[in-house]
Amino acid sequence: MANIINYAESELLNLTDKPFHSVDSLIFSKFSYIGLSSFVPGFVLGKKLPTIGSLLKAENFKEMFRHVWDEENCLRLLFAMAASPRYRDLTLGFYQEEQDCITEKQFCAVTVFLDEDTAYIAFRGTDATLVGWKEDFNMAFKYPVPSQEEAVRYVTEVAAHFKGKIILGGHSKGGNLAVYVYAKLDGQLKERIVKVFSHDGPGFKENAIDTMELENSHKIVEKTVPQSSVIGMLLESQERYSIVKSNRAGLLQHDPFSWIIEGDHFIFVERLTKNAKYMDKSLHNWLEAVTDEEREHFVNALYSVLDTGDSQNIKQIGSEWQKNIPIMMGRVRNLDEGSRFLIHKMLKTMTASALKSITERGED
Repeated sequence: MANIINYAESELLNLTDKPFHSVDSLIFSKFSYIGLSSFVPGFVLGKKLPTIGSLLKAENFKEMFRHVWDEENCLRLLFAMAASPRYRDLTLGFYQEEQDCITEKQFCAVTVFLDEDTAYIAFRGTDATLVGWKEDFNMAFKYPVPSQEEAVRYVTEVAAHFKGKIILGGHSKGGNLAVYVYAKLDGQLKERIVKVFSHDGPGFKENAIDTMELENSHKIVEKTVPQSSVIGMLLESQERYSIVKSNRAGLLQHDPFSWIIEGDHFIFVERLTKNAKYMDKSLHNWLEAVTDEEREHFVNALYSVLDTGDSQNIKQIGSEWQKNIPIMMGRVRNLDEGSRFLIHKMLKTMTASALKSITERGED
């Protein structure tokens, strides 16, 4: 069963002979997780733009993959793109990467110039940094989060330098940012956005964006989720979506490398799995049962437990679990009484939501 790596390895037609499509978007969305701050210029005029093929230098790999979850497959993808006549000569620019623990922002975007008249803006999803995870949690109670506002500023600045058509896309939180930007732009700039791709990007907090506009944007916005999607079904307001077949199970289907491709397109299925529907109902029931203030307190308490001090990313916490588990258990015991009470309440609410979803599933 082929995936995006196999497609990048085998596709020999350039973008003139075979127009840009959703599989290309997922490839660039995953490519955006690679750290390129030292290799792709930001908003500095006059600098020569690198091609994708020029990035393939072993001495750069340590920096490129520092915060990447699946280094092995991302490296394979880079090799495939650098060798492919479809991707290797495409230039990259306007790279921006920010992490701010104070404002709890994790943002990254890169622009890929598909031709003289069209650019694809790829928004990075959640990386392995703790601050990135914290900002994702904040979406449950806060609107807008800093990366959403930054995404609008980023596209506005790109559009000031590049006068052609623009395609937006991203995986996970990156997909959410792409849709958010399109929903918030107006006038001539919005008219220049010709397509938006959200690959298993979460939805939006209620009243975060105009739901009627979201519903009417289906000709421009294309959302794809795997059949056991959890991340892409989060939060209340959802775009229309198509369901892609995956070769993995449960939450692991969020990994783009698991999405199955035949030829140059995804394999689609008709419906989400029963477990995905059950999880979606459980989370929706839980969010309905608690206030924004309770969500915020819970998220802050959870983050205080995960933040072990010297571990700045999730990968490091996992690799050093023998040291970090006792630290985190101690942090739970040291939480104030109100936080411990709230965590207990939230866990009870989650359990009640799950039981309610089981009942509703039995009535379907």
